[in-house]
Amino acid sequence: MRKINSKWIAGVENPEEFQTKMLEQKELFKRFYELLDQKVKANDKSQLKKDNYESSNWAYRQADSVGYNRCLEEIKALLKYTQE
Repeated sequence: MRKINSKWIAGVENPEEFQTKMLEQKELFKRFYELLDQKVKANDKSQLKKDNYESSNWAYRQADSVGYNRCLEEIKALLKYTQE
């Protein structure tokens, strides 16, 4: 049986049952993964716009964008099992 990220089942009363339910909904979570991936790509593209570099807040915007991507990537890591 495929394994989901251990963070999903940490502290869950019945991990085997929870994992089974997660795997049953794999297509739903796969779509969620795809949506997150689109968000990451759009954010990456947005970071490269020349207009961003002309802003006096450029460094703050970049930091925010990097943090946003890091969060999205962490969520995608939880859903990696859908890509197998």
